[in-house]
Amino acid sequence: MSDNTIELLDKFDSDVKTYETSAVKRQRKSKSIYGDQLICLVALLGMSVWQSGYRALVISAGSVLVCVIADMIFCRMTRKTYNPRDLSTIASGLCIALMMPASVHYGIVAGGALLAIAVKHIFGGKDNYIFNPTCVAVAFLIICYPNDMLLYPAVGSKAELWGDVGVPLVSGVESYLLKLGTAPDVSLENLMLGNVAGPMGSTQFLIIAVCGVCLMLRRSLSPLVALFGLGSYCALTALFPVFSSIEDTMLMELSGGYLLFGFVFLAADPQTMPKTIKGKIAYGFIIGIVGCLFRHFGKVEGSFLFVILIANAFSLHLDELCAAVAGAIKRSFSYMRGNMGRYEKLRSQAENEGRPKLTDTMEIIVPPTNYNMPPIDNKVIKINRKKTNIITRYAENLRIKRRKDELVRKKQIRDGENNYMNAMRMMIVRHNKESAPKTEEKKGFIQHIIKQPLKRSQQKNNKQGQ
Repeated sequence: MSDNTIELLDKFDSDVKTYETSAVKRQRKSKSIYGDQLICLVALLGMSVWQSGYRALVISAGSVLVCVIADMIFCRMTRKTYNPRDLSTIASGLCIALMMPASVHYGIVAGGALLAIAVKHIFGGKDNYIFNPTCVAVAFLIICYPNDMLLYPAVGSKAELWGDVGVPLVSGVESYLLKLGTAPDVSLENLMLGNVAGPMGSTQFLIIAVCGVCLMLRRSLSPLVALFGLGSYCALTALFPVFSSIEDTMLMELSGGYLLFGFVFLAADPQTMPKTIKGKIAYGFIIGIVGCLFRHFGKVEGSFLFVILIANAFSLHLDELCAAVAGAIKRSFSYMRGNMGRYEKLRSQAENEGRPKLTDTMEIIVPPTNYNMPPIDNKVIKINRKKTNIITRYAENLRIKRRKDELVRKKQIRDGENNYMNAMRMMIVRHNKESAPKTEEKKGFIQHIIKQPLKRSQQKNNKQGQ
C-alpha cells in the first residue's frame, strides 16, 4: 500500500473538518517534514559530539534505539502494523537526547524515550496524540530528576563514556537569568556557537537559527508560528528586560534553555499545530506570551516545555474559536459600516425632499369616535334611535318564529330518515348473520320481500291468459 493510500485512509478514518484551502495547500506530508527535521538534528548532534565528547553520541543512539524498540512493542500490543519508514519516532528520540545534559545517566535517557513513545500510543498513535510526546517526557524527567536534568558539565570538559562522569557540574545560562538576574561572562562567539553550559543540542544559537530558516524555506516549519511566537516573546522581553541591556538580555534568553530549540523543533509539530492561518497566528501568540510570563515571573527552569503543553491543549479547538471570533468581528464591522451616520443621512434626505424634520412638532387630529361612553367633560350625548311600530315588531317576531319551527321540523324529518335507514341496515346485518350457516337454496328474508310482488304479478298474468 502506497503512502498516498495510507494518507487517504487516515483522512477517511478521522473526523471530517473544513479548513481554509490556502492553508491546507501549503501543508507538506509528515514524512517529508520529519525527514527535514532529522537532517537538522543530525547537524546539531555533530556539534554536540564535538563539544561534549562521544558520550553525547551514545546518549543519542540509545535514545533512538529505545524509541524504535518501544514503538515496535506498542504497535504489537495495540495490534497495529509497525511502519519502519515512520521518521517521527527517530526524530523524537534525537530531540529527547539533545535536550538532556551530557552528564545524564543512561537509565534516565531510556526512561524518557520509553515514556515519549508510551504517550504517543496512549492517544492512539502518530496521527492522534494531543500533547507533544517529547515535551511530556522531558518535562516529566525535569520534575522527577531536577539535579540530573538541570546541571551540566563545565565548558570545555568532556564527561567519561562509562561509569562516573568525572567532570564538575555547573548551572546553565537559564539558571543565571532566573535566579541571579545576571548573565555569565561569555563572549559573543562562544554564545553563538553554543560553548556555554546547557543541554547538548539547544545552546547552539547560530546552528538552530540556520536550521529554522532552512525548514521554513522547505515548508517543514510554519513561519506563522515561529515568527509570531518569537516576535511576541521578544516584544515582551524588551518591555520587561531581566537586566539593563536589552540586546544582551534578548541574546541570553534565546540561547539559554529550550526556547529557540522548542520553537524550531517542538512548537511547530504538524500533529499538534492548528491547520488554519488564524489558528497558527493565535497559537504562536499563546506560546510567545505565556512563555515570557513563565520565564520572567515563574522562576522555573525548562518552563518552555510546559508552555508548549499548555498551547497544545488550546490548539485542539483553536481553529473553530478563531473562525467564530473572526466572524463576530466581521459582523460587527459590517453593522457599524451600514448604520454609522444613519441619523445624518435621514436628516439630509428629509431636508432635500422638503419633508418635515424629525425635530418638528405636528398636531395630530384624531377624528371623533362615538364609543357610547361619556366624554371627559361629563356631558352625556343622547343617541336618537329610530322607533319601530308594534305591528312591525310583532310581524318580525312571528316570521322568525316560523322560520325556527320550519328548521326544527326539517331536522326532525332528517333525523327520522336517518334512524330508519340505520334500523334497516342493522336488520340486514342481523339477518345475514342468522342465515349464514343455512343452505344456499333457502332464500333470504330481504329477497323474499322483494320477489313476492313479482310472483303475484306473474300469477295474475297467467290467470288472465287462461
